[in-house]
Order: sequence, then structure tokens, then C-alpha cells
Amino acid sequence: MDYAFYIIPTASPEMAELEMILKNKGEIPLHFEFPTSQMVEITITNQAGSVVYVYSQGKYFLQAFQTISVNPHQTIKRYEKWNYHFKGKRVPPEEYTVNAMLKPTRLNDEPIQNRMKLYSTQKLNVPEENTAYRFVKVSGTKGDYIITGEFRSTKGVLYYSVEDGHVEYIKEKQIVVNGEQEWEPFKLHIQIPKEKLFSNGSLILNLYERNSGDKIINIYPLILKKAEAPPAAFP
Repeated sequence: MDYAFYIIPTASPEMAELEMILKNKGEIPLHFEFPTSQMVEITITNQAGSVVYVYSQGKYFLQAFQTISVNPHQTIKRYEKWNYHFKGKRVPPEEYTVNAMLKPTRLNDEPIQNRMKLYSTQKLNVPEENTAYRFVKVSGTKGDYIITGEFRSTKGVLYYSVEDGHVEYIKEKQIVVNGEQEWEPFKLHIQIPKEKLFSNGSLILNLYERNSGDKIINIYPLILKKAEAPPAAFP
């Protein structure tokens, strides 16, 4: 039976998105049977080999059989997130190893003998902590977005722009923050006409500040719109 399972970790300033992909590459439907509601396991280790994240830790799973069905040539995805924390503290910036395992015991009513295709390993580079922006969140769609978060700077000026890697939709703008407290909340309303957006392109908000020499520092990239809509998700 021809299928593929793999994980793609993507680092952002405050967390990593762990995208798991299950693809049926064959001509017949595939039915993956699981003994519990836990479909996957993810572990992340540092360069010393110590475990810093386990997906299942602290979670409870239904003790009943579950099934995922994937049609011929269909791809399904699942997303998890890691906030770079271990034992209540952010881990150091370095390269980490992400190990993912799909956990079915039967495939199309037959026991799974070879489990090598159910494992995937990728590298993840955790960035340094951004000292100017934190708790940044985005909501909205189709060119209309609300961004909230907290900002701190000795100059008290927040800078931002919006682009897709090729086209700059919003040139640099700045907002003066009152600076009454160390971390100031901020809110941005980004509006871009839908007819100007590429239907399958990404859209990125770049938050940053400038130092005394007017050089851009503490860049915080935030994806407003992904390059393509995800296919059907598995539980």
C-alpha cells in the first residue's frame, strides 16, 4: 500500500507549527485503525539528546478504536504547536530534532508489520526570543485582519509593513506607543482589497523597530495568509 507520512516544523518568533501530512499515493482507499484517540506522537530533543517536548504528556485519550480513511491521491493534514517552553522556561536558541510517529495498529483490516513509513524526523531551528514584541495574535481573513500583542521599546515607536515576498502591499508605517508601562498593548487593523491579493499567495506582516542608527532590528514576521488552503484535516 502506497502512502507517505511526514512532519514539517515551521519556526515563528514565539512558537513552532508542527504540520503533519498523511498522503495516499495509491489507487485504493486506505483505512488506518488506531486503538485509542491518540493518532500521533511527537517528541522534540535538543542537541544534547534531551527531550524538551512530548505531545502526549499531560493529555488524556479516549480508550476506543478510531479510524482515519484516506481516499486515493488524497492528502490530509494535522497541526500542533510548541511554544518553545520546557519546564516553564523558554529553551535556548539552537537546532532541535522533531520526531513524529503515526500510531495505527492496522491498515485495511491487516496488522501493520513494517512501521518505518509511520515515522518522520526533521530539524527545527528555534530563534532567539524577540525582545520588542510578544503575545502577538492575528484574526481575520480575505485581506481584513486584526493584530494584537504587546510591544516595548526605548524609542516608543512601533513599525510595520505588509508584503508577500514579492509585492509590498503596505509600505512602512509607524505608531507611537505611550510608554507608560514596560510592555504596552497594541492593536493593528490591516485592510487590503481582496482584488489585489494573489489567491494562492502568502501575506506577511513584518513588525520591527529601528535603533539609533535607523537600522531595522527585532523583526517579528507574522503570516496573515498562508500560500494555500490546507486539505482535509485528520483528527
